[in-house]
Amino acid sequence: MVLFIVLLLIPIVLLYGFSNRVSIEVVEEEIQNSNLNRISFFTSQMDSVIDQLSIIPIIVSKDRSIQELLKTTKEYEQLQLQEAIVGKLILLSATSSWSNRLTIYLPGLKQAISSDYNGVYDPDFFRSSIKPDWEYHALPAGDSYFAKFILSPLISYKNPEDAEAVTEVRFSRRNVMNMLADYKQDGKGDPFLYSPGTGPIVSSAANEALIGELTSYLNGQQLSPMGHRIVELRHEKYLVGYVQSKSLGWYVVDYLPLQQILSPIVKSRNLFYGSIALLLAMSVVVALMLYKQVQIPIQLLLRGVQGIQAGKYALRLNHRPNNEFEYVFARFNEMAAQIQELLEKVYMEHIRFREAKLKQLQSQINPHFLYNCLFFIKNTIAVGDKHAATEMVVNLGDYFRHITKLENTMTTLHEEMKLVQNYLNIQNLRMDRFHYEIDIPDSMAQLEIPRLLIQPIVENAIIHGIGKSERYGIVTITGQRQWGENKIVIDDNGIGMSPRSWRSCSIKYRFRWIKR
Repeated sequence: MVLFIVLLLIPIVLLYGFSNRVSIEVVEEEIQNSNLNRISFFTSQMDSVIDQLSIIPIIVSKDRSIQELLKTTKEYEQLQLQEAIVGKLILLSATSSWSNRLTIYLPGLKQAISSDYNGVYDPDFFRSSIKPDWEYHALPAGDSYFAKFILSPLISYKNPEDAEAVTEVRFSRRNVMNMLADYKQDGKGDPFLYSPGTGPIVSSAANEALIGELTSYLNGQQLSPMGHRIVELRHEKYLVGYVQSKSLGWYVVDYLPLQQILSPIVKSRNLFYGSIALLLAMSVVVALMLYKQVQIPIQLLLRGVQGIQAGKYALRLNHRPNNEFEYVFARFNEMAAQIQELLEKVYMEHIRFREAKLKQLQSQINPHFLYNCLFFIKNTIAVGDKHAATEMVVNLGDYFRHITKLENTMTTLHEEMKLVQNYLNIQNLRMDRFHYEIDIPDSMAQLEIPRLLIQPIVENAIIHGIGKSERYGIVTITGQRQWGENKIVIDDNGIGMSPRSWRSCSIKYRFRWIKR
C-alpha cells in the first residue's frame, strides 16, 4: 500500500516540478523584460536631459554677442558684452533640471566667461585634444563631472587654440547619483552607471562592495547595447540588466537578487513539497494502522484456516485486535472447538465400532474352532489316546484364555505368537501332517499389535494351503526389521493361490508397521 501511494505521488510531484520550473522561467522572463523596460526608460530620461544640455553650447556658439566681444576693443563695451553673455548663460543653464555650468573660452582674448563666474582660462587646456563627445573627468578631490565642448568654427577641433570661441557645458555626477537614488526608490534594484575601465557611479545608498564585484565581472565581458545576464556572486544568483546610454556611451546597470524575487514561488513550492511529505507520512501511518488492524488479523485467520485444513484441530487464535476481527476470531475458536469435539466423537465412535466388529469376528471364529477341537478330544478319548487329548485340552485352554481377554484389543507380539503357537499345536494334533517354525527377534517381542491379527492368516494357511495339499506341509513365521520397518512374513508350501490372483507358488502374508 505504501508503494502504491509512493507510485501515485511520483507523477504528481514530477508534474508539479515541471509546472514550477515553467512558472519560474516565465517569471524570470517577465522580470527581465520589466527590468529592461525600466532601465530603458531611465536611460531615455537621462539621455533626454543630457541631450538638452548638449544643445545649449550650440545655441551659445551662435550668439552675436560673442562675435561683437571679439571685435570690440573698448573695455567698457567688453564689460557690457561680458555681462550680457553671463546673463544669457545663466538663463540657458536654468532651463535644465540638472545643475550645470556653462563656460565660454575665448583664446583670442585669453578670457573665460562662466555662468557661475568661476571660469578660469588655462592655456595648457587648449594644447590637449578636445573631442566633441561627452567626457568624464574623475577628480581625486572634489566633485567629478561630465563635460562637452563645442568649438567655433567646427574645424578648430584639430587645433583648439585657433578657435574663435570654445563653449563648454558640464554637469556634476551628483545629478546622475540623485537620479539613480530616485530610480532605486521606485523598485527593488540597485542601479549604477558603468563604463569599462572607469569607476562606477552609484547612488548614496548603494552596496559598493557588491557593485565592485559586479563591475569586475562586467569588465571581462563583451556587452551589447542592451541585454541581461544571470550572475552568481557570493553564492547567490543575481539578474543583471544593462542598457547603454546613447548620449554618454555609459551603461545603466541594475541587478536584482533572484532569490528575493522568486521567494514567493519558492515558498509555495516548499509548502507543496512539505504537504506531499506530510501526506506521505500520514499515508505510511494509515498503511501501518491498516496492516496492524486488518492485514495481521487476516494473516492470522488464514493461518488458522490452513492449520485446521492440515488437521491441527486444537489450534486457537489468541490475538485480540479490539475491532470487528475479535468477533471473527471468537467465532473461529468456537468453530475449531466444535470441529475438534465432533471429530473426537466420530473417532471414538469409530474405535468402538472397530472393537465391536472385532469382538463380533472373535465370537464368530471361536465357536467353529471350539466345536472342531471338542470333536477331536472326543475321538481321541474314544480311541484311548489320552496324551493327545491332554495336550489338546492344555493348548485349547491357553488358546481360549488368550482370545477371551476382550477388555483390551491390543496385545504384544510375544503374546500373539503364543496364541499362534497354541493354534498350530492344536491343528498339528488334528492333522499331524505339517511342521512349523517360528523365528521372531527378541527386539520385536514387545511391539503392540491388534489382537487376533496373525492367527487368522495362519489359520488360512493351514486350512486353505496345507489342508488341501496332499504333501507334507511346512509353515514358517519370521520377523524382520528393514529400513525402520517391522515385518512379519508367513510362508507355507501349500497349493497356493490361483494364477489370476497371485503368480507365485507360495502364499506370503506381510504386515508392516513403523517402530514408534
